[in-house]
Amino acid sequence: RNIIGGIEWINSLEKDDNMPKVIEKEKSRFAGTELAGKTIGVLGLGAIGAQVANAANSLGMTVLGYDPYISVKHAWGLSRHIIHAESIDDLTRNCHYITIHVPLMPSTEGFVNKKLLSTMKNEVVILNMSRGEIVNTNDMINALDSGKAGCYVTDFPDKTIVGHPRVIAIPHLGASTVEAEENCAVMASHQLIDFLEEGNIVNSVNFPECQMNRTARNRLTVCHKNIPNMVGQVSTVLAHNNINIENMANRSKGENAYTIIDYEGDITPELSAKIQAIEGVLRTRVI
Repeated sequence: RNIIGGIEWINSLEKDDNMPKVIEKEKSRFAGTELAGKTIGVLGLGAIGAQVANAANSLGMTVLGYDPYISVKHAWGLSRHIIHAESIDDLTRNCHYITIHVPLMPSTEGFVNKKLLSTMKNEVVILNMSRGEIVNTNDMINALDSGKAGCYVTDFPDKTIVGHPRVIAIPHLGASTVEAEENCAVMASHQLIDFLEEGNIVNSVNFPECQMNRTARNRLTVCHKNIPNMVGQVSTVLAHNNINIENMANRSKGENAYTIIDYEGDITPELSAKIQAIEGVLRTRVI
């Protein structure tokens, strides 16, 4: 519904003595459609995307989610009613609404462009509360003008989109509360401590989310390129030096990967240097 237009119209009737009758007669101008029964696609199922997916499901919407890097934690938090989209195209061609919750990286800059928009339903409503640069605003305006997109909602306004009748642009207020700023500081502190003490990665932009409960006294973490046989080479070096692997976790994200290894034995500085010397290894750390 055109809530903003309705509010502005009501304010314009301030001096109208027949306000109640006028409102009752003209309120149909601001009628809209219900969310229940519609399909929404959630691109990115991290901390925020997963909550949006669950909230949309609670409103009676059919929810499709797509995230090739979803963590086990966030997957467990999703409602069983959320439908896993096999690909981005599988999501875009079936949804009346699409909401974007992905980080800004070189691979996502301009991600929503003419090509992607062409795969969407006509009159699709797109919500971008992630980062402005993820959407090519010139392509978005063309889609709005042609009727391919019905509305674009964002909290990253710029001069290309502000003033367009099919754009709802608001300030970026997501963390603009005293509570949110304090919670962010606490969360960042806990995640930093967890990384320094246990090597777990949570909410990284350029590395995968990778967590594992400690199962041995010693732990090795390896940052490396996401290329074949990296884990095999590391485990071979450990085996040749009589280091027994108790447990291991490996996750990848784009060009980077991260491995956590719990082991019994002692990794000397010389052995650590051998692992560091493997082509593709970026950094090792013994905890």
